[in-house]
Order: sequence, then structure tokens, then C-alpha cells
Amino acid sequence: MNQIFEDFRVDSGIVYPPFSQMYFEKYFYNYIQKLNNDEITKKYIPVYWTELQISSYNITKLQHSILNTLDKQKYYFTVVQHDDGINVYMPNNVIVFGMGGIGHIALPLTYENPQVFEKYKNNKKHILCSFVGSITHNCRQIMVDKLSNIDDISIIANNEWTNQIDVNKQEAFLQVTSSSKFTLCPRGYGKTSFRLYEALKLGSIPIYIYDDCFLPYREILDWSKLAVLVHVGDIGNIHSIIKSISDEQINEMLEYYKKYEYLFTYEGMCEYVVNLMNSV
Repeated sequence: MNQIFEDFRVDSGIVYPPFSQMYFEKYFYNYIQKLNNDEITKKYIPVYWTELQISSYNITKLQHSILNTLDKQKYYFTVVQHDDGINVYMPNNVIVFGMGGIGHIALPLTYENPQVFEKYKNNKKHILCSFVGSITHNCRQIMVDKLSNIDDISIIANNEWTNQIDVNKQEAFLQVTSSSKFTLCPRGYGKTSFRLYEALKLGSIPIYIYDDCFLPYREILDWSKLAVLVHVGDIGNIHSIIKSISDEQINEMLEYYKKYEYLFTYEGMCEYVVNLMNSV
């Protein structure tokens, strides 16, 4: 299985977001190699989907010569970070673990780079609520329109969306988010946002604004103890909602996150996937 997919593990040369060190598909592939579990290896489709699709690699061969010939009597699985999911037809017997909002089983849309957050995570919280980012979906524009004139909500938004973010913008994001009790985490191009998990790593309570809710580990976690969940139609109520949450409740939510923090690391995500697939 590993060898026939070798041509579809490419390096695009593009990493997004800029804080990230590698896409999850590559980390997971390396994890599986070290795991040395034949049963899991036989089920795993080892493709770097995000890198493949970013680089516009010709995947016709992958579709017709490989995926269409998989044994229909067996179950397979793969992982994908890309917000669009997998841009080829996937046979019904392939379970897709998706991070960006498309897939059979949700995984956190996060990345590994602990040193980025270590410097900021204990900052004093002198801002009630904030957002620093780009307008990549109408959900975000609605948020800006409804909340930008509220005094204790800080919104720094623009229409730029690129994998190249200058140092000053990175610093502004980290400083403001880590100094906020709550962070607005509206869905972006995909159904979720890296910001949801960045906020938690920076000690800020995420406010996940969604139109089509995409959250991982719902059989394990009570997300109402971890974040504020707001449908896009209720954005106007956000200020009154967070004003009613006490500092004691905020601390309880942060403690709840610490209890499950491992699940939001790449290694924890890998273990979760393997444990589920061991039972299939």
C-alpha cells in the first residue's frame, strides 16, 4: 500500500498557516511508519492530500489506477487537512478523517509549534473579546458588521488571505489573542478555523461562530464546557452572552481544556485515529 502511493506524497513548498511546521498528513504518515502496525498500515491510504492539491498535481492516475481498484470487501481510511476535503471521488469503503470541515469523522484543525504559544499563554487578560484576522467568509463579515462598534470587543480585520503573513501581523495576533478573555473564532473558508485551537493554546476562551457546526471528539467532550458556541444567526447576542460568564466559569473552562489538551496535539490526534481504526 505504501509504495503504490509514493508518488502522491509531494512537498508543495507552501505551509499554511505560517506558524505551522508541517501539514498533519505528513506527521500522520511518519507516525504510522514508526508505529509498525501491519493491520493499520494495510488500511491506511498514505497520501499528502493538502500538499497534493495545493501543488495542483495531476491526480487522475490516483483516481483511476489506484483508488478505483481498492478491494471493495475491505475498509480503508485516510486523513486530510485541506478545507475542501479530498478533490477526487473516494470509494464508499474509505473512511475520511477531516480537519477543515469535510470528512466522515472530524479532527481538530490545529498544528504543531508549541514554542510560538509558550511566550504568550500567561499574558494578563485585559481585553474582554477580540478578533485579529481576515474576512474569508460572509460569516466573518456579519461578525464585523454587528460587533465592531462595541467598546469592549476589539476587532482588527482585513480582506487579505495569504500564507505569507509579516512578523508584525503575527505579533499582533499573538499579543491581542493571548490578552483576551474570549476570542471570536468564526468559521473561515472551511467550516471551522485554526483560531479556535490557537485561542485555547493562548489561554483564551474561543467563541466558535458557525453556520454548519464541525467539531471533533463530540463523543468524548462536552464542547459547552470548552467554548462558547454561537450560530451565525445569533452573533448579535455574543456580547450579552460573554458578559454573563464569570471569571470563575472562564477558569473552569480553561481547566476543562487542560484535562483534554493531549487530544489537540498531533500525537493525540494520531492515537485517536488509530484506536478507532483498530476497531473496524
